[in-house]
Amino acid sequence: MVMNFVKNIFRLAMVAFAAIALSACESPEQPNNGDDNSDFVLSVDVDNITATSAKIKVSHNGKTADSWYGLLTTDTSTREDVLIDEAVTALAGEELGSLLIFNKNYTKIFSPLSPETTYKYIAFGLTEDGVVYGEHSSVEFTTLSSGGAAPEDGEDEVYENMLPNPAWSIAYTGAGTVNGNECQHTVTVNSTDNNPYTIAIVYASEYDPSKLRDLGEELVSSMLEYLEAYNTAYGTSFVLNDMLFRGNGIDAFDDLYPGYYIAVAVGITSKGEVSGLYAVSQTFHIEEQAPTTLYSSWLGDWILKGDNNISNNVVIGRNVANRSINLMGLQGLPFSIVGEYSAERNDIVFAAQIAYQNYQFSDGSVGDIHLLGLNDEGNTYGLDNGNYGIAIAGVLENGNRAIVRYGLREPNYPKFVAMMLAAYVGGEYYTLSEDIPSFNGVAELAPASATASATPLHIPFSKRGLTTSPTPLRLGKQIEVINF
Repeated sequence: MVMNFVKNIFRLAMVAFAAIALSACESPEQPNNGDDNSDFVLSVDVDNITATSAKIKVSHNGKTADSWYGLLTTDTSTREDVLIDEAVTALAGEELGSLLIFNKNYTKIFSPLSPETTYKYIAFGLTEDGVVYGEHSSVEFTTLSSGGAAPEDGEDEVYENMLPNPAWSIAYTGAGTVNGNECQHTVTVNSTDNNPYTIAIVYASEYDPSKLRDLGEELVSSMLEYLEAYNTAYGTSFVLNDMLFRGNGIDAFDDLYPGYYIAVAVGITSKGEVSGLYAVSQTFHIEEQAPTTLYSSWLGDWILKGDNNISNNVVIGRNVANRSINLMGLQGLPFSIVGEYSAERNDIVFAAQIAYQNYQFSDGSVGDIHLLGLNDEGNTYGLDNGNYGIAIAGVLENGNRAIVRYGLREPNYPKFVAMMLAAYVGGEYYTLSEDIPSFNGVAELAPASATASATPLHIPFSKRGLTTSPTPLRLGKQIEVINF
């Protein structure tokens, strides 16, 4: 499973996701304030005990909004009321709203646990003001010896202490309406319990059930990162609990490339823990769209002319219709770089990337070809910290096309004035050509015509990709590259 892919798809859908999750939650109920608590009773059970994990189930007879807390301990000799008092004292000063549990039917797989160890799990009513109320409940269990197998549990299959939740059914549902918006691709979860979860998608070829817990932790990290940025930008105070689905849920993923996918529902507790529950969909296929007129208008032969009067003949070819393009011929070189096309803005973003892998140079060395960014101070930025944006190709007000730097209005973003192809061999970077058009002002992108101003290609290539060259490229001068 490729986590970078998951993270990218997740971030693209986050704005819609936040609104969806909030609307999917039940109507707010007033939590128990501890004044009338005589009839609040919790029930705790345990099963699927292994040497390193156990599945805890908790339910209560109150409202969904009633808050409670769960305590797992190896102290089985101290009275439970004393353990509860100690836990509440330890929580003093904490933001209880983010630590309490609000589920009437809660399931969590605790892992890792120690083999051949006796544990006790205690669930007790606790308000956000730190008031204990109702009748608590507990269960005591002993983990198996190291290497011991879990007891049979029907057709359930455990992956790294992750267990399928039979109450969840997840499926790709195609076009649909989410939060009042028409969406091209939706994933729906039908749920008969109230355990919280989030939704993700992965390429089917990269789905690895043994990495489901890693996926859940990656999603939690991304949601928390998004929440921090959102709350800072809008002065809000949303917490992770606000973003989780309960009951039936639907999410939109309109930025999908063609391919085969699997949708996954991963249980996440209000405290940001992976609950150990999951559900997966059947494999579904996203087909490539027919290219639009606007997208097709970018395809063809062009001259990229920098404001430094260096020009390159380039070809923009179709990669994925309405989603991305291939640009070949930068610096007169035969390597294809991918640009992400935005149908909404009708522009193309070029990001730092690996353009070609395992190229053999004239001296016999083998390395990769990287697309890097050059800033206005002559610094070259490398790929160590991700595929940052370098440039945008767009349509000007006069209808002409041009390339400008990415992050133009972001004060802390490097002021890129060019993008260049370089060789990465043995941990070092080398130039391949000095014919680099710049866009310190505006780099024009004009339809190609017979002209001597554009640098001819050093190696033949076609719109369909790289062709064989009888003369491999030579490494240029070694250059210093910094991280972005």
